[in-house]
Amino acid sequence: MKRRNSYILASLAALLLTGGSVTGVHAAFDENLNTYTLDAVVVNADRTKNQFGDTITEQSYYRTGGDVKVITREEIDKRHYTDVTEAIKRVPGVTFTNAGYRGGEYGYNSYNNSMAINGDSRVIVLVDGRRVDNTTSTRFGDRASSAGRTMVDLNQVVSMADVDKIEVIKGPGASVYGADATGGVINIITRKGTTENQGTIDLSTGSWKKHIYTVTYSGAAGNDKSWKYFASVTRNMAGNSKYHDGLTDRDHTYTGTNYKEDGVSLRVDKEISDKQNLKIWYNHQNGKDGYPITARDWRYWSQSDWNRIIERTTRPGGYGNTDNPGYRNLFSLDALSGSYNAYRNNDLDVSYTFNKDNGMESFVRFYNQQHHYWGVDRYPSWILDDGSYVPFPDSPEWSSFIKNYKFSRGLSPTTTYDETNRGVQLQYGKSIGINDVLASITYDKAYMRKVSLNRKTNKNEITTVDRKSLFGFVQDKIHLNDHWDLTPAIRFNHYTDYTGGKYSGVGGDTIWTPTLNTEYAFSDSLSAYLGWTKVYRPIKARDYSLKTPNGDPLKEEKGDVYTLGIKKDFGENTELAVHYDWTDMSNAVTYYSVWDTSKNDFSSKAVNAKEKKKSFNITLDRKINDKWNVSWAYTYLHDKWEAKDGEEFDPDISLSTNSNVNTMINKLRPANHYTMNVSYEQGKWYTGLLANWYTGCDTEAFTHKRALVLDWNLNYEINKSLSTYVTVTNLTNQAYENAYSAYNGKGAAPQPGRAFMIGAKYKF
Repeated sequence: MKRRNSYILASLAALLLTGGSVTGVHAAFDENLNTYTLDAVVVNADRTKNQFGDTITEQSYYRTGGDVKVITREEIDKRHYTDVTEAIKRVPGVTFTNAGYRGGEYGYNSYNNSMAINGDSRVIVLVDGRRVDNTTSTRFGDRASSAGRTMVDLNQVVSMADVDKIEVIKGPGASVYGADATGGVINIITRKGTTENQGTIDLSTGSWKKHIYTVTYSGAAGNDKSWKYFASVTRNMAGNSKYHDGLTDRDHTYTGTNYKEDGVSLRVDKEISDKQNLKIWYNHQNGKDGYPITARDWRYWSQSDWNRIIERTTRPGGYGNTDNPGYRNLFSLDALSGSYNAYRNNDLDVSYTFNKDNGMESFVRFYNQQHHYWGVDRYPSWILDDGSYVPFPDSPEWSSFIKNYKFSRGLSPTTTYDETNRGVQLQYGKSIGINDVLASITYDKAYMRKVSLNRKTNKNEITTVDRKSLFGFVQDKIHLNDHWDLTPAIRFNHYTDYTGGKYSGVGGDTIWTPTLNTEYAFSDSLSAYLGWTKVYRPIKARDYSLKTPNGDPLKEEKGDVYTLGIKKDFGENTELAVHYDWTDMSNAVTYYSVWDTSKNDFSSKAVNAKEKKKSFNITLDRKINDKWNVSWAYTYLHDKWEAKDGEEFDPDISLSTNSNVNTMINKLRPANHYTMNVSYEQGKWYTGLLANWYTGCDTEAFTHKRALVLDWNLNYEINKSLSTYVTVTNLTNQAYENAYSAYNGKGAAPQPGRAFMIGAKYKF
């Protein structure tokens, strides 16, 4: 099979396609993928793909077909991504609610850091193939309608210095991941040691007092150099960022977007034989973020509007942007009064691989996660004890007030989470004739201790929750012939009841979810894949206390996900790929405004509803010559929700120009989103340009109908040891948003304005 030596993972802007709702689309180059390390084996350029044209990754034996993008270490070095979020948002179909800011609303909840793949927020995050979430965590919500999102903050997982590759797997794809991975999987693969001792010092500085300092060192020990190690130390920090406000057409500071993060990581590998190896990985991360809940509405940032907003909150219906324009300005008090959130994580992962058979690894793994999160909420009351209003932050009285204000607990944390997650996993793979059989079982024990301040009593309330889980799967990849693979599989999840906390004694469940995937190569240049996954997703702890409008308890989420894809090579330098997902949920849990007979009016209630979601990705990668690479991308997404069980959705819940729920859902994102990614490399020079063009934005939700966002970087290799670089994000200082909140109004979640970084990297 003919495959080009330099593969570009990026995306296609189908400029001839218009209409429809489109998710955020970003391109991801897998540039100059001549060789890369797969476990202990170096794979040559012609082995980066299998006979179906699939990129070979650490997760390849779990999948049959599927849409997979790989962000390599080479790309990370050339593009100078500062964190995992920045790297992943380049992948077509991947969107973040508030990408660009480290904190978010109550950062230890990470509400502003939710992620979706092809519009589905049920995405799981892996490190070296292991899940890094915690089943008892309530930082992301304790009900299905609010917690159907990624249960991990990507910016707190691992430093970019420790990342070897990032695999983005769209759609369910394989039984190993579970029913909560219907959107897809993010697998972060850590770096391992090198045969020769070597190190790097990478220093950069730029806009908004942003500084990144990184030191890495890797090498080998022992007479046979079978012990390999990699270590890194990183500091990443920045002051408050700026953005171009689409409502006022001016640049403003986004208070609370400051952060400081430190990381230390060590990975040690022992190569015992070709089929046996030991891996020990330790990772420490700690950081402190501000409180960028929303951006201010600068149209109403004045003393008179400040008094008007506070006075209006004392009346019925005074909350929210619609009834009280500029209301979100009150949230600026969090950042201005010194509120912050912080974390400290320690992760240990030890695995012993005792056999490898036809690409499948047999191993035993032990892991232990110790995560500590806390936040200080110094938010003052709007109306003080004497009946006066809190001073306007730009008034002369503010400085004296905030200095002397008696907060309920001073600088003590108002919320603290201690989360422990430990477990053991056994996986075994065996090739038997045309069958590659793979099985795994994991025992997981999760614990959460939450301490929160009761503002009424001014006392701390303590909650502890325990939960044990058993996860397993069995799959058989059947090689019917040289052109056709068929993979049936089944997964089971067993959860014990929650022990402790308000919802103790609920949550126990045993879930079986089958999958069936197949892939067929019609020729050396054309292949297709087809997949089906059964979805059975348990509801969250709080859901057990919620009732639907007709008084029935909430039911588990159930449905089916179908995947279809085609890949076509046009010669050795051009590749076209089309990927389609269809999600058909018979029971999807959410909150909607539903007719409430008890109130004789519409009100927000938890509901089970039917959901039909379609997503479509088309990508085109083109290697023009040895110097130029270019790619284009287009992604389409459409949702449709239907009420059931006699319930009725509010027909006027949406934007004022719309008349139904589904119109609202699909208008709360750009109608069209195109991407082009270009790179040029000549001698010691490398430059890349990423262009994202958003069009068809509804101006009741967004400040502009369209936005063109350009990111550019330039590298120059002074010599073999020293290189310099420049990166510029949002080159034209475009005002744009990627999320809308009816509560806070449009323009509440602006993306960062133009920013630059200059740096130098020294190898020794």
